Amino acid sequence: MLEQARQISEWLVTTRRELHQHPELSLQEKQTAARCAGVLEGMGLRVRRNLWGEGFIADLDVPGARQRVALRADMDALPITELNEVPWRSAHAGVAHMCGHDTHMTCALGAAKLLLAAKDRLKRNVRFIFQPSEETPPGGALGLIERGCLEGVDEVYGLHNNPQLEVGQVATRTGALTAAADSFRITLTGRGGHASRPHETIDPLPAACALVLQLQTLVSRRVAPGVPAVVSVTQLTAGTTHNIIPDAAFLQGTVRTFDEEVRKLLEDGMWAMADAAGKAHGLKVSFNFERGYDSIVNHASGVARVARAAAAVVGEKNVNVEQPAMTWGEDFSYYLQRKPGAFFLLGSGNRAKGICEPLHSPRMNVDESCLSLGAAILAQLALD
Repeated sequence: MLEQARQISEWLVTTRRELHQHPELSLQEKQTAARCAGVLEGMGLRVRRNLWGEGFIADLDVPGARQRVALRADMDALPITELNEVPWRSAHAGVAHMCGHDTHMTCALGAAKLLLAAKDRLKRNVRFIFQPSEETPPGGALGLIERGCLEGVDEVYGLHNNPQLEVGQVATRTGALTAAADSFRITLTGRGGHASRPHETIDPLPAACALVLQLQTLVSRRVAPGVPAVVSVTQLTAGTTHNIIPDAAFLQGTVRTFDEEVRKLLEDGMWAMADAAGKAHGLKVSFNFERGYDSIVNHASGVARVARAAAAVVGEKNVNVEQPAMTWGEDFSYYLQRKPGAFFLLGSGNRAKGICEPLHSPRMNVDESCLSLGAAILAQLALD
């Protein structure tokens, strides 16, 4: 399968670069979806467009097959300006595929091409799920699921490139692979006034600053050592100039957990701390905890199938099935809550070439030899 994938490597690279040059944000993937759907229709697959947003499914059916495996690719780009100086850099200012979804789409399209060539060996039907809005909660997975993208599907698989993993390497794990990715917003409202007369105000800043420090103790003092959890305050906004005490202070940030009990503990603890800070300083408190994507929990059977398929392509020694859990958020979790399968990481980095910038960096890039590997592994999963 890898040899066949390498024979179409030029097509894969061209496809990826064209997608990369024309990125579209979440729920705006009109041209991206049209291009991918058109390629699959040109191959003879049965495509159902606009299943949810611009999301679509494409079915490759074989006579007599009683099972169907689904392969998912996400389509949206990030609101970021690319800083890579390459001829195929993003043509749209402020929008770029700095998470590598162009790579995922290309691997899925390549897998379809490979499977059509190997159709006589295919024993299961295959469904390609092209999903919009992975980057923006609540994401596109739930919408597509509600519209029936998993109907008739027995297993589901997905991949994510990782430029901090060397090309030729594949990693996954049984159980929780990514974190539940939640966000919070806290507003502390008092009464502003002249900075020279603080006694006439109800200043929200001391409470806000203290709250930032207090929130860090939730993980260090409320979560057991060895249990992964993250609370990060990423924004503290208040005031307009040097001599005005503001009416309000605003905090927001993210929470990452792998356990539902810890998730609830942190949510409750954050509210308790915010409420206590408000009462102590005479402030009104607004607290919003928005649950984002659930943790991806891989099925053991799915991980075993990924391991076999990846080993057939990159060799068993290059497949790690004990990847440490990551604090990323990914809405592939919702597919695995309904169907068995697994999510895996495809190495796309190459330190010798300087390709090692992390995902979401404005200089993130991929070693394009990963395209043949990803396409071959996805195809092998369908054939396995």
